[in-house]
Amino acid sequence: MRKPLIDKSCTSKIETAIKYELGHFYLYKHLAICMQAVGYFGAMDYFLAESKEENDHALKHINFLNDMGVMAKLPSLSPEKEVPTELYEALELAFENEKDLLDYYKSFYKEEVLENPEIAEHLNFYIKTQVEAVGFYGDMLSLMESEKDNKNVCMIVDSKLKKLA
Repeated sequence: MRKPLIDKSCTSKIETAIKYELGHFYLYKHLAICMQAVGYFGAMDYFLAESKEENDHALKHINFLNDMGVMAKLPSLSPEKEVPTELYEALELAFENEKDLLDYYKSFYKEEVLENPEIAEHLNFYIKTQVEAVGFYGDMLSLMESEKDNKNVCMIVDSKLKKLA
């Protein structure tokens, strides 16, 4: 293995980001299964597509570390504890997880970019992606809240998710 081009602190933060991304990969598989079980097949398809995207994000981090001369360490993942049975619960769980990851990337950026400018472009992709994800899930939750008296709101949102899958 060649000499690493980034320091251990930065490497550790990227490995934490890999853990987040793989955790989201697993979470979205779990949410897809939960939504399938309650008949929200649009949400199931959407969460399956999201799961693939999260796996791609983890691989992008792994490839970046490789380019920087570091072999990524893969984390152990824990099973999901929550089993949402309502579409709103699944979207809320997705929103909370994406917001948490956005906060992590913003903190990571602030701490590392000045000393490791080569990582700025790499992190910009993730910050943009997280802002979009948080906004999307926030919009879906707002729609459900504003239409809470509409008996069909879950089917409307499920249909929107199907179109985006």
